Amino acid sequence: MSDKDSITKEYMKQPDRFADLFNGFCFGGEEKLHPEELKDMDTTSIVLPYGSDGAALPEQKARDVLKLALKTDGKAAYCILGVENQTEVHTAMPIRNMLYDAMTLTEQVVATAKSHKAAHNHGNDNAEFLSGFHRDDRVLPVITLVVYWGADDWDAPVTLRAMYPDGLDESILRYATDYKLNLISPAMMTDQQLDVFRSDLKAVLKFIKHSKDKTALANLVNNNQEYKSLDRLAAQTISVCSGQNFNFPVGEERIDVCKAIDDMITDARNEAQDEGMKNVVATVRDLNLSKDVAVQQLAKRYPLSQEDAVEFVNHNW
Repeated sequence: MSDKDSITKEYMKQPDRFADLFNGFCFGGEEKLHPEELKDMDTTSIVLPYGSDGAALPEQKARDVLKLALKTDGKAAYCILGVENQTEVHTAMPIRNMLYDAMTLTEQVVATAKSHKAAHNHGNDNAEFLSGFHRDDRVLPVITLVVYWGADDWDAPVTLRAMYPDGLDESILRYATDYKLNLISPAMMTDQQLDVFRSDLKAVLKFIKHSKDKTALANLVNNNQEYKSLDRLAAQTISVCSGQNFNFPVGEERIDVCKAIDDMITDARNEAQDEGMKNVVATVRDLNLSKDVAVQQLAKRYPLSQEDAVEFVNHNW
């Protein structure tokens, strides 16, 4: 698993951010879902497609984050919520997500049938006996949100219908199954739309959104105090998703992103200066001139003391 995949998965596993994502996307920021109402679920599923001659071929699929939403009494569940993190665009995401949701629903049916069988409750008729799922049984709805952590637009289908061939008769499409992605793509959202989030998720998504526009990014970071003290995992998510190579202080749980950016710029300047100084020394050496000439050239071109210039020339001659 890449750094992007592992960090974004760990970031979205946190109950406060997970709840905030759903509250912002589904309820316009209203806090209908609370972190303490969430319970982690097993993210692995077994699907049984059929191979040649009807042979079942077990295949395991792993979702990124899956949680059970509980009612306030903490005993009864009312919804299954999933998050799929995409650090790259997936061009067949509607089908992939539809499969995940279908597997989660299927697992509920299988679990219900097992429960009836263990209780020797064979149902009221042959239909209930054969399926194992009784007429008064119910399944929990499954809602999956896809978070695209890239700074570009999501340029792939967001519906199953968009993947069908062009020119199909509408009378056919009327009966064809469709599936729509619940997509969060910061590049395709306005700052006002991102303001519905209340956790540091808002700061993370806004940074990614503006990461390709230096002026907009500078205005965002300099005018928002939350970037002065950001949770370390949130700062790491910003770093890997926006392509910024931040150096984080060891042991600090709160990160000043503004300082991290300044440090990165300073490091880049120092690297450029170091490379330029090496080129001066190499040129003098290639011309068969003395080290003293190289020292003089460095002292004239760069803010170095005589001692530092001599040390640099001796080290790189």
